[in-house]
Amino acid sequence: MPRRVLDAGCGVGVLGICAASAITAMGHEVYVRCQDRDELARLVTLRNAAKNSITPAALEAFTEPLLAGPVDGLWDLVLSNIPAKAGEPVLEDFIRRAASLLNPGGRVMVVVVRTLADFFRTRIAGAGAEIILEKKGPAHHVFVYSGEGVMKEPPVNAGSGFLARYPFYIRTSANSEIEDIPVNIETIHGAAGFDAPGGAVLAAAKIVRRIGLQKFFVDSNASLLVHEPDQGFFPRWLLELLCGEHGKGLKLVLSGRNILALEAARHNIPQALIVPAVDLQLAGKALQNAAKTRQYAFIAAFPELLPQSSLSRKAKTDQKADQLAALWDSLPPLLAEGGIFIAALSSSEAERFDRKKPSGYTRLGSVKRKGFRALAYRSNVLV
Repeated sequence: MPRRVLDAGCGVGVLGICAASAITAMGHEVYVRCQDRDELARLVTLRNAAKNSITPAALEAFTEPLLAGPVDGLWDLVLSNIPAKAGEPVLEDFIRRAASLLNPGGRVMVVVVRTLADFFRTRIAGAGAEIILEKKGPAHHVFVYSGEGVMKEPPVNAGSGFLARYPFYIRTSANSEIEDIPVNIETIHGAAGFDAPGGAVLAAAKIVRRIGLQKFFVDSNASLLVHEPDQGFFPRWLLELLCGEHGKGLKLVLSGRNILALEAARHNIPQALIVPAVDLQLAGKALQNAAKTRQYAFIAAFPELLPQSSLSRKAKTDQKADQLAALWDSLPPLLAEGGIFIAALSSSEAERFDRKKPSGYTRLGSVKRKGFRALAYRSNVLV
């Protein structure tokens, strides 16, 4: 009977919660560690665990890359409904490393899309593991395999230097030009944005150029915040733009849901500080603590509004409107007096966002690119 369970890439926590419920229902103590690259997944997993009467002692959740955890952590059961888009190098490491993290007699149980079945079957054998059970469905396969004979490897160690330790996460070296400034970064598997700047980034860069952002920086030690930086194209470009006289002492903070995207951005901008955050409002205190002055002279947000597929069209619109209002509500404690705020969203969302602008902000401009729109505002200076 497994007593230590790892749910790797837990999503909303279904597998880990089911394991905890089944094992405790048989009268056994269990510890389940759920992990996901998405901070929102962590919060939803904890909420779902509480709704199912799973105690914090039985289940914890963390925002981490696949197979991160305690240095000495070994498991009786590793569960994963692994994302197909994780990238083959990442999947290959998962197959081998998961087996190496098992206690004697432990098992890995992984669900994969049908198109990856041959890949998993071959790589499991190549790792020296034994397939105990294989179940085939119309769209998915389930593999259960052991770790006997697989050389032990440590858990993934997140944090500074992540991509140097795990170079298989790197997709490619991407060379782009944004507003006449060359931007060279390394992109990774598991983060949005892929290998070229998207419309939101291009629109945000254009509006920064149009308003002449440099003229608003009178303090060369100001703090800047970029929320949801994806692979890091925009913050890297921003520092290139400001790297002259006004950019040398700037402090850059990056926040967002996806810990892998944040690790990619930190890899490309080593001086940046990262703060995992579902949104600016929930992470307000942590973001204040990260800023030198507890407020930011510049904030750029690329928010990903959460869809609600089961809602009616009107309810979906209302739900997104609430998220847009919450973005405005998050600004007062974070944006300094006279500070600049830029939001880059889809064109329809940007229009609704602009209509919700409260008093205390002056709109400086608007730019559209490839279905996205960036809006720039200045917090009014009190006199």
